[in-house]
Amino acid sequence: MATNRKIPANAAPSEGTEGEIPKSLPIIPLVSSVLFPNGVLSLQVGIDRNVRLLKSLGDDQNLIAAFCQKSGDKENPRPEDLSQIGVLAAIVQRLPLSSDRYQVFLQGKGRVELVQMLQTEPYFEGVLREVAPRPSPKNVKTDNLMNKAMSLFEKLVESDSKYSNELLNILRMNMAEGPDTFADLLSSFVNFALEEKQLLLETVNPIVRLELLVDSIQRDLGKATFDKELQRQIQTSIDRRERETYLREQLRVIQDELGDTNASDREADTYRDRVETLPLSEDHKQSLRREVNRLGQLSPSSSDYAVIKGHLDTVFQVPWAEKTEDRLDLVRAEEILDERHHGLEKVKERVLEFLAVLKLKGDLKGPILCFVGPPGVGKTSLGAAIADALGRKFVRMAVGGVTDESEIRGHRKTYIGAMPGKVIQSYIQVGVNNPLIMIDEIDKIGKDYRGDPASALLEVLDTKQNNAFVDRYLEIPYDLSHTLFIGTANMLDTIPSPLRDRMEVIRLSGYTEMEKLEIAKKHLVPELLENHGLVAAQVTLSDEAILEVIRDYTGEAGVRNLERKLATILRKIARKVASGSEDHYTVEKGDMDAYLGLPSYEHEFAERHPEVGVTTGLAWTQFGGEIMFIEATRMAGSGRTTVTGQLGDVMRESVTAAYSYVRSKAKDLDIDDKKFTENDIHIHFPAGAIPKDGPSAGVAIATCIASVMGDRPVRHDVAMTGEITLRGKVLSVGGIKEKVMAAQRANIKTVVLPEGNRKDLTEVPDEVKQGLNFIFAERVENVWKETLIPLVVARPSSRKYDDAEYKAEHPKSDRPEQR
Repeated sequence: MATNRKIPANAAPSEGTEGEIPKSLPIIPLVSSVLFPNGVLSLQVGIDRNVRLLKSLGDDQNLIAAFCQKSGDKENPRPEDLSQIGVLAAIVQRLPLSSDRYQVFLQGKGRVELVQMLQTEPYFEGVLREVAPRPSPKNVKTDNLMNKAMSLFEKLVESDSKYSNELLNILRMNMAEGPDTFADLLSSFVNFALEEKQLLLETVNPIVRLELLVDSIQRDLGKATFDKELQRQIQTSIDRRERETYLREQLRVIQDELGDTNASDREADTYRDRVETLPLSEDHKQSLRREVNRLGQLSPSSSDYAVIKGHLDTVFQVPWAEKTEDRLDLVRAEEILDERHHGLEKVKERVLEFLAVLKLKGDLKGPILCFVGPPGVGKTSLGAAIADALGRKFVRMAVGGVTDESEIRGHRKTYIGAMPGKVIQSYIQVGVNNPLIMIDEIDKIGKDYRGDPASALLEVLDTKQNNAFVDRYLEIPYDLSHTLFIGTANMLDTIPSPLRDRMEVIRLSGYTEMEKLEIAKKHLVPELLENHGLVAAQVTLSDEAILEVIRDYTGEAGVRNLERKLATILRKIARKVASGSEDHYTVEKGDMDAYLGLPSYEHEFAERHPEVGVTTGLAWTQFGGEIMFIEATRMAGSGRTTVTGQLGDVMRESVTAAYSYVRSKAKDLDIDDKKFTENDIHIHFPAGAIPKDGPSAGVAIATCIASVMGDRPVRHDVAMTGEITLRGKVLSVGGIKEKVMAAQRANIKTVVLPEGNRKDLTEVPDEVKQGLNFIFAERVENVWKETLIPLVVARPSSRKYDDAEYKAEHPKSDRPEQR
């Protein structure tokens, strides 16, 4: 393989010296060093190709060429990986270390250029040409350069311990040899980067080479001087602390002998030792040392003494370096989640995905989770289960009702009763710096003149800046980035947008009746039996009895009230068992009056008959879904509209929009327009003590107005939801799963949903959808077609259908029984 290379412009070919170099020579690549003319280099040769080169040399053959390898594979370089200029080298000594390893000493003879590579195997061999330096007569400039380089190198040797004084003697002895020899020797002595030393080798002009050396040595000298000064300052600081420690120990011994010691001195000495063990920066340690010194000068009865001591005690209680090892076993995590929580499959899947990413990535630089759902669905207990699955400590930080920013960031220590904020208190409570902190009720944070706690949480929950969270009481940055934060909320609407943007929302919907039954059987009842001193052999709760408790004594999306009611039943049984009345008790359906009294909760159920001016809407609250009746009646008047039922602004606007659209479609509905100008209409939303708002009742309101103005009854077994526009479009809404579950509980047979919510029906359990008919509407007219019953005979609007009339007009209608 041949390579064409050019001689540098500042190099001059040597005349009449070509015969002094053999026609071809073996070449040894130098991986991490550069050999200079007149320099000596010690090598350990172990690469196969180079070992073969050494073994091929005869006893009288000691000349080879050494070229620095600038790139490529260190074990198997290519010819183009070698530098352009190398050195003709004599093997001064060759010592075999083993059968395939040698210790070799090379001495540089002169610069050479590789003209052609003759072979690459079994070792490199090529044709070389000598590169002689340009003559450089000795003059004042040359002497000044040599003296300056020598002076700088002397200072470098003095400043940097890596250099030996013996190098200075060698240089002084060879200064008379001229600038070329001096520059080469100095180049071989300095600890420059490989590329920089190769540049010096390729610089044939000794004057230019000396100028490069002067610049590089000045640079290294500045760095060495800085490093030496830094080491001196560090050593001075260490010596001063050791001196202070020694003197204080002597002072303590003298005071003990004189009986002149006091509590503050002894405590200050203890604190000094503890400060040195903290994994903090030197600046923060120095600040703590000043506080300790001040503590030692104060009387224990001083008010400042208590303030400083309290602050130092808090600093020592904070877990600066203590942590637990993560247990990232996904199989075990899934077992723990299934064992603690029934259902919630999609939530569990998302949590396991989060743990899988954590296992692969190895850190927590990801989104903060936020569980949103009704009370009692297991948000807090799910966080505890995740902590257990990870092997981390769990701490709950309640922020509901917090209105003071200092509750999060802490109070300044100068205030009376000052303490760190809830964040630092949570770490002190668990004693490690990587717990799972659950920020509970994050949607109920308040705000007043003392600041905005939600804004303070922005820094806590921002993974890009919470590695240096500063509590006002500690006044020392604390790293929160190792912590897994999980928030809980009942509703998203009340969480400020910037805070919500920092969290990944995972929704936990309410449980179905069958899910509640399984939770009661697998989790609640066994735990309650143990808490009440009972065993399963003493009590039998039938499925029908538990379902009766769920339906008639609880009104929730979760299972919190269910747990209380079951506890009430078991307390009464425990009293009977303790009295020795019987050994076994069975609770069946119908026994609830004796244990819980009359039913304490009644769900809204579908009406028994169709009525004019009554529609069934679907509502979603933080407690789950419910059906909601909307009533309307008309009377003689002047076209006014009255709305009652404690409504919000959005819902009132929905009434206005629905009324306007119905009036615009009066002709299509066979309604005389005079009815709108000669009658007043009153729309009422029952349960007036409960605030109501939102646009999702628009379809039900429009249907109710169309019914009362057109004297047409509305099907009683149909419930509907959807926002309405002035053009009659039905827009998608939220809470579909909870609303459908409410319809199923209320014995509704048909549910009208916006077409845009068709995809959300996949979230509804199959057991809930079974027996329900779904209608998807794009316009209000689609809803009217399915829900308004055409009148065969005109009747007063206040009159109800009776069974015979309704059966005669709708023989195929499936009329549910009143529950």
